[in-house]
Amino acid sequence: MVKTISIHSSRGGTGKSLISSNISVILAAKGRNVALLDFDFRAPSLLTIFQAKNNVRRWVNDYLDGKAKIGDVMVDLTDRYKTKGRFLVGFANVEMDAMRDIARKDRKWQMRALKRIMSMKQELADQFGVEIIIIDTSPGVQYSSVNAVVSSDVCVIVSSMDLLDLEGAQRMVKDLYEPFEKKTYVLVNKATPHMFFEDDSQKNLVESIKGRFTQPLIAIIPCYCDILLAQRVSLFALDKPEHPFTWALGEVAKRLEDQL
Repeated sequence: MVKTISIHSSRGGTGKSLISSNISVILAAKGRNVALLDFDFRAPSLLTIFQAKNNVRRWVNDYLDGKAKIGDVMVDLTDRYKTKGRFLVGFANVEMDAMRDIARKDRKWQMRALKRIMSMKQELADQFGVEIIIIDTSPGVQYSSVNAVVSSDVCVIVSSMDLLDLEGAQRMVKDLYEPFEKKTYVLVNKATPHMFFEDDSQKNLVESIKGRFTQPLIAIIPCYCDILLAQRVSLFALDKPEHPFTWALGEVAKRLEDQL
């Protein structure tokens, strides 16, 4: 059966979309049939990362509106990235009018959208043989992110070491994840590199993060200057397979795959 992973954060700037896109292509490169969906409707970024505007016929927004079929939405990037498994991406509409429109959707529309998401999962499995769906969610507790979490089998909360991020992630766990009893992991990204120089520093870092969450810690990834300087239009895991960042995400992908 198709399984779904949502990648979430309390606010923007944590590297959520970078992590979502790279984990997706890592799994596809291993031979899994993967669909990556952009649910960050208010600030979509996957179209920029994949530079696939000329390939898009319809948007994920159109599917949730009931105006498009799943076959018209998904863009097959298997050949471009030469992955062993099938690699599909569904993009959110980047036009400003579309962003404003999604912000005006009421609760009734969001309930219908949740039903469409459930149908989407089965259609992706039936029509494309998709095994794993990864959803890049909207930050915070928006309707779209709640729908993504509700429809997921495993959830990953991405946070930086910024106190606002950590406290925001804690609130999301209490208000969203615990009520829905979702299997959840915490991933800390952009940790200060000096915290990894000594064993005691690493131990203190891990303990400080674990002390904030009852959910297991899946990884702490340092901040790498070359990633900050890299263009967003590249997939780091494919461009630099030997980089420590790629290795760390590979381990995250493996752990998530094991949980499915």
